[in-house]
Amino acid sequence: MRAAAMALALVALSCLARAQTACNPADLGCALFNGEHPMAAHLRDDDRPLPSWTTRCVNCHVGTSKAQAFAPPLTHDTLLAATRRRGGPISHYDATAFCHAVKDGIDPAGVMLRKSMPRYQITDDQCMALWQFVMHR
Repeated sequence: MRAAAMALALVALSCLARAQTACNPADLGCALFNGEHPMAAHLRDDDRPLPSWTTRCVNCHVGTSKAQAFAPPLTHDTLLAATRRRGGPISHYDATAFCHAVKDGIDPAGVMLRKSMPRYQITDDQCMALWQFVMHR
């Protein structure tokens, strides 16, 4: 488990400076994405809380190109595209599937996300704000 936390930390340190997006103070989704509004989270099969600086979406989902990121970019095009994810059937995200992935680590095709993807403890309203932000970035 420590190795996964360390990996998240290294990615965070290397990417944060170039990845963070300036937020409008009223944009909760942007603040969640960038870690300005911390989200409690843990890794799959490990209920220990992760340090808040390791759970910022921007740490892993940088930019808008798959070539630039540790994890897939979170954009309108990548989330809504009908795609075969992790060997599962063709699927696409909607707001409900996105929140299920963020909270429970299950993609829209029912395939479990990687263990390195934190399981977030956020409200439905926070998840909808995050969804709206990534749909418009």
